[in-house]
Amino acid sequence: MKPIRDRDTPLPKMKRVLLGCALAACASGRANDQSDASSHGADAKVYLDAPAVVTDGSIDAHIIPPDAPPDAYQCHVMTHQLLMNPVFDLNPSGMGWVQQNIDNAYPIVTGDDGIAEQSPPFKAWMGGFAGDDVGVATASDMLYQDIAVPPSTTQLAITGYYEVRTGETGSTVYDSAQLAITQTNGTPIETVKSWTNAAPTTAWTAFSYNVAANLSGQTVRVRFTTSNDYSNATSFYFDTFSVTATYCQ
Repeated sequence: MKPIRDRDTPLPKMKRVLLGCALAACASGRANDQSDASSHGADAKVYLDAPAVVTDGSIDAHIIPPDAPPDAYQCHVMTHQLLMNPVFDLNPSGMGWVQQNIDNAYPIVTGDDGIAEQSPPFKAWMGGFAGDDVGVATASDMLYQDIAVPPSTTQLAITGYYEVRTGETGSTVYDSAQLAITQTNGTPIETVKSWTNAAPTTAWTAFSYNVAANLSGQTVRVRFTTSNDYSNATSFYFDTFSVTATYCQ
């Protein structure tokens, strides 16, 4: 286990485990919105007589009526998980993800830090350093993956689990993390979720988000970033992640 320090103790230059409270059990599993046309047969097609309406995660569609016009739009409603290694567990460690961490001795995708994974054996551990641990004013990590969104995508759903452990106290924000969708050159498109030291957790916590931007047919970047100030580091943990497209084929 990596050491914890207090604000007044000189720091070893190593990532620290921040055990705020005992870890509570959290049910594992992936949240995937699935559209189901199986009740109409494996080869059933659907007829969309208006632009698709997304309500509860599925496309508002019905079987082609016998009297449908011959040029009626026909499609199969599909769902597809777009990430490689979404739960961070494939070998070699971190496969599919680009890791830009403040100290290369401690890769972001890891299982060796005393915090149990939401889905073992690995998770993403970001932060864990204060700036003065590594001789900078601000310590930053980045983890990202580029994904190709299928054409005709009507919904892009993001789900996952996070934990926040911190050595900071009070409600002032010193350290932060963000999950965002960007262009592949880093230009922001949409913020999915943000976290700070002011809202620590005691267990894995689920989150979900439906992307508002129309990204159909585009290649975009799914990007985690963290930033810690000069003292009292915060650790941001992520696991069991998915980006699921619902589209017509």
